[in-house]
Amino acid sequence: MNGGHMDDRPAADHLARELRELKANAGDPSYATIAAWGQQQKPAVNLSKSKLSPWFNGTSVPADGRPFTTLVELLEARALQKSRTPKRGVPTWRAMRDSADQERRRAVSGGLAAAPGAIPSARGGAEAPPPAAADAGKASRLLRLLPPDGLWQSWLRKAETMFRVPLTVSNVVCDALPALEDDQFTYVDPELQSAHEAMMEGLRALCFELNGMTDISDEGPQVLETSHPGTAAERNDLNRQACTARDRFLPVYWQLVNLLNGRGLASPKDIPESSPGPGSGPLNITVELQAGYTMAQGGVALLPIEVAGQVRSEAFSGPYFFAVRAATGSTGVQIAAVGIDTDCGAEVQLPYLFSPRGPGGKEQLPFDLGSHAGGHAVANAAELGHGFLMIAEKGGTPRRVRAFARVGSGGLFYGPWIPATDLLPFLTTVFNE
Repeated sequence: MNGGHMDDRPAADHLARELRELKANAGDPSYATIAAWGQQQKPAVNLSKSKLSPWFNGTSVPADGRPFTTLVELLEARALQKSRTPKRGVPTWRAMRDSADQERRRAVSGGLAAAPGAIPSARGGAEAPPPAAADAGKASRLLRLLPPDGLWQSWLRKAETMFRVPLTVSNVVCDALPALEDDQFTYVDPELQSAHEAMMEGLRALCFELNGMTDISDEGPQVLETSHPGTAAERNDLNRQACTARDRFLPVYWQLVNLLNGRGLASPKDIPESSPGPGSGPLNITVELQAGYTMAQGGVALLPIEVAGQVRSEAFSGPYFFAVRAATGSTGVQIAAVGIDTDCGAEVQLPYLFSPRGPGGKEQLPFDLGSHAGGHAVANAAELGHGFLMIAEKGGTPRRVRAFARVGSGGLFYGPWIPATDLLPFLTTVFNE
């Protein structure tokens, strides 16, 4: 290496050149090998090719975070072993990164770098084309990958915890990151570029947390689950980190989208065809947990929990059922699954999912909702009761429950939390066995 000497190259090029030299001194490991090293860390670090390639070729400056520091620590240790290259230490590498980042920010804020497609002027400088024409393509790519009306952002905005994240949410977010990193065009508008970079930093941090979670879809639920590093307190820390990353990303994402909208770059033509049409409004589904009584003359009577607990009638021989009712004012919405979350204080437990076939083998899922229509899914109360018993056997205490519904496109909608004690009258047949 060339020590701490800075030549006349731009700082970003200098950093990229030093990273390439360090990688060569480390035996030139493949991107797959580096990614595997990252996954071996505790917790795992995302060092994928899509993240590292722009760092090594100088097209982007690494964010100041654990992926960058872990990369240089791993490569320096390997370089010392392979070629006896002395370690320079993380502070030196961070100083180079900071210089490159400051240079980039100055270029953006001062308009020093001519954007691709800039038109030379008669004065020898470079005049940018009109922002709406030059930046429309980049804006369209962003809105296509992370649509502002997508259910991915609705779930993140409403989620109370990040212990479990549906794959329909995590896949959208994590697939968008490499695609946006591969987009090497910058916004001509400096304010848009600055907002875009802030959004990308937030997106990288959120994806870092999601990539550290465990895919348990083979076990049934199509979700990522927070890993088990040891104690419950440590797992709660991971949840807080994920929630913090989520809460930092959403505001910078919306700041960018609102800037695009203010410049006329977030027009309806940019909304994917699968999204609701103009004037349809956001999808709104109400979800309610109900209790079901077996009626003497046959069938099941379904009532809200707070009402069902007060009903006394010779016509009922239950209650022996729970039901989730989903209703919407939108037409043609398919409910793919419904279930009940149980909160034990530290986290929401693995949800109970209703079977596609209810008592008596009647098919109940999936079902389509018409305008102002409702749909029910019913299950024996004993099934949830046994879930409560399993939680108690592990030392937990069910505190509250809520119903949820998942639509065919993956969005989740929740009902209000209900104290678990309100359900106990419906579970006596289970607890008295």
